Amino acid sequence: MGETTRERTVLERVLEALGRETGLTARVLRWQPVFDWHTPVRPDALVEIDGPKHTEQYAVEVKNVDRFETLQQVRALWPRQAKPPLIIAAPYVTAQAAQRCREMDLYFADTAGNVFLQGEGLHLYVTGRRKTAEFEAGEEGKITNPAGLKLVFTLLCKPDLLNGTYREIAAAARVALGTVGPVMKELETRGQLAPVPQGARTRRRKFLYAPRLVQEWVAVYPTILRPKLNRRRFRAPQTGWTKGLDLRAYHALWGGEVAANRLLHHLEPQTATIYAQDTAKRLIAEQRMRADPTGDVEILDVFWNADEVPAVDDVVPPLLAYADLTGTTDGRNLEAANMIYERLLEPALRNQA
Repeated sequence: MGETTRERTVLERVLEALGRETGLTARVLRWQPVFDWHTPVRPDALVEIDGPKHTEQYAVEVKNVDRFETLQQVRALWPRQAKPPLIIAAPYVTAQAAQRCREMDLYFADTAGNVFLQGEGLHLYVTGRRKTAEFEAGEEGKITNPAGLKLVFTLLCKPDLLNGTYREIAAAARVALGTVGPVMKELETRGQLAPVPQGARTRRRKFLYAPRLVQEWVAVYPTILRPKLNRRRFRAPQTGWTKGLDLRAYHALWGGEVAANRLLHHLEPQTATIYAQDTAKRLIAEQRMRADPTGDVEILDVFWNADEVPAVDDVVPPLLAYADLTGTTDGRNLEAANMIYERLLEPALRNQA
């Protein structure tokens, strides 16, 4: 079973609050349901709610709603017409986030009794309920600050490091040694990481449910870590300049649309995202780029130890390419992101189980 103690607790409190505020009865039918269409969103549960005319089923994703970008990604990856419809179950949804959900036709319910939900004969919109004391303190947040995101990225890309020393993990992630312990502890507390017996004398760690951690990382990377990567924008003098260009000579890697093209041979790049280990001056000069705040080329700093984290030729690890693509609302990019998840990420995550 993939759901953690936290997800179970949040959903139980949400369903209790829904019943208290609306009089509706709701129940969990199944944890970690699988549907017959592909999406990187992996709902935590399938619930049934007794509506005024008949029962309705909804997929549920337990998620913190603290950034509008998170809502946009969920809406893009779980379309309005998808069946069953999706509800975000959150510890708390602010009035501003509730309004944005309503504009996007994205259902939600929280532990305070705030809710937006529709069905046959059912139209609910409740906001302004105050945060419950149980969730007043919020999440610990060690894994969702910039250093924590660097560390989680490294562990997801190279899970063997879970059983390395803290010093080895810190070096691979390029974070301070003191970052490792609190992040590992939070992963254990959240039920994402636990020691697994392997013989009588040794115990090895592994991720308990890596797909959920991937989605959490992807949701916050664009707003928490990416802005810290010294992003510069340029414009290239001609189209098609990325074709056949190997960035390893420049100590750099392709991300975004070019990464999707190299990994999938599917997407024709219209923009170029580059992660560089240095200033990329030679690359900029040789490709005759000029600075342009609205340019189609962006260059960011590599934030991991490229000697430790595996890449594919001159392309960033698939997890980062996936995050770059889902961080946009471009339908082409979201389609390519789904393909990266299904073909590259999901099989790798399955092998970690």
